[in-house]
Amino acid sequence: MLKGLKTFVRTVEEDDIDTIYRWYNDQEVNFWSSGAWPLNTMQSKDQIAVKFLDGSPDIYRYSILDENDHLIGTIGFKELNIPGRSATIYIVIGDKAYWGKGYGTDALIVFARFLFTQWNFHRLSLDTWDENIRAIKAYEKVGFKVEGCQREARYVLGNYHDAILMGLLSSEFLALHGK
Repeated sequence: MLKGLKTFVRTVEEDDIDTIYRWYNDQEVNFWSSGAWPLNTMQSKDQIAVKFLDGSPDIYRYSILDENDHLIGTIGFKELNIPGRSATIYIVIGDKAYWGKGYGTDALIVFARFLFTQWNFHRLSLDTWDENIRAIKAYEKVGFKVEGCQREARYVLGNYHDAILMGLLSSEFLALHGK
């Protein structure tokens, strides 16, 4: 288990699935995590369980807990590039009571430190959509920098939005947050 100032990150457990399933089917959570509502496919609890417990060899998923071991979100990485020592990370704080309180930032710092120091990654990438200002600010606190945008790459509630591409190098992170 990885420990931050406000959060713990651990592997997903079977008891997490009911909560994660609720988040996957929550309009507001999905809207801010991906700009996607209505959902293009509703997933059953069994499909969520397979995705998070059995997983894919290309996607790594973890649970985020608060100081009292309450499940508040998920974090992970995908698009692993072993020669380039890089990956794309993602995070969702599914429990809305924890939005805007620094839990996502703390979990990102803990997780990035783990990936840079234990997995020896050189670079992490992520993306969001242009109106997700709260997420962009959290990513910037961790040290991510805007590297570009994909114009009108996201379709949200009948309108096209830019996808904001962000990246973080190991040296930048360690200079900002230490080991």
